[in-house]
Amino acid sequence: MIDYQFPIDDISTLKVYDDSFLESIFETISYKSNVGFQFSQGGCQQRSHVISLILSKQNIEHSKIWLFSPASLFDYDNRALFVDDIHGLAPENTIHWNYHTAPIIKINYKNKPEIFVIDPSINRESPIILREWLKKIGNSDISKYTFLDSKKYFFNCKYNDSSQLTNVFDGSFFEYTNPAKDNLVLEKGLAVNDMAFEIYNTHLKPLIENYDPKQVTKLYDLKEIFGNATALDLLFSQNLSGNTDNTSFRYVFSKYSDIMIEAKKIYNNRLSYWTLFVNDLMN
Repeated sequence: MIDYQFPIDDISTLKVYDDSFLESIFETISYKSNVGFQFSQGGCQQRSHVISLILSKQNIEHSKIWLFSPASLFDYDNRALFVDDIHGLAPENTIHWNYHTAPIIKINYKNKPEIFVIDPSINRESPIILREWLKKIGNSDISKYTFLDSKKYFFNCKYNDSSQLTNVFDGSFFEYTNPAKDNLVLEKGLAVNDMAFEIYNTHLKPLIENYDPKQVTKLYDLKEIFGNATALDLLFSQNLSGNTDNTSFRYVFSKYSDIMIEAKKIYNNRLSYWTLFVNDLMN
């Protein structure tokens, strides 16, 4: 059971913008910001926050929507959010999320203010009115959402009776401050997404499009590594919760050292890029 007051911020005073204004801003974010929206397995909090920083830099009033599945709200509940995986990396071509977040902005739509979600990972071509955004995410009807100040970066999870950290939301959020800020948590997430999609284009897409029975193990392994946000967190950010038989450091670097060397180089280059990019937005 949820044993806390679900947090929510007042968005009634947010400025209402003209729809043509939103279109120009969205195009800049979706296609000119270099944010990697193609890889949506994970990292929504990083994409959401860098969009928020871009909007704030332009003095555009906005907030964030946070959508929590039952899996992130209740113990022993595995019902997650889900969306289609157009790249075929996820099992059954379906990506599962415990939560999802994106910036929102108010728009004068059909002569009344409406909430629109800026989420190119769901729709690359245009912002989406809130009710349509929810329809595009599976299990949103059994989930719970809230609006919070745009400065909120991420949330905390609770510990179980054995003092182990769970994936269940504890009711509190935090901003992008230290230690996360100095540890480049936001920038690392953006770099991982960029790297994963480049590796997909170079190594996975050819295997998927030109199926070869002799390459089945390699295809399966690379999907498990580069199509799994938790495994990538393990390999690039040291989160041991992602450790499985074919995503351990020893297995991956023993079998695919050439690809991992390439991936590390891409990751480091993108980490440097995003560090400078975010520094500029925060100054």
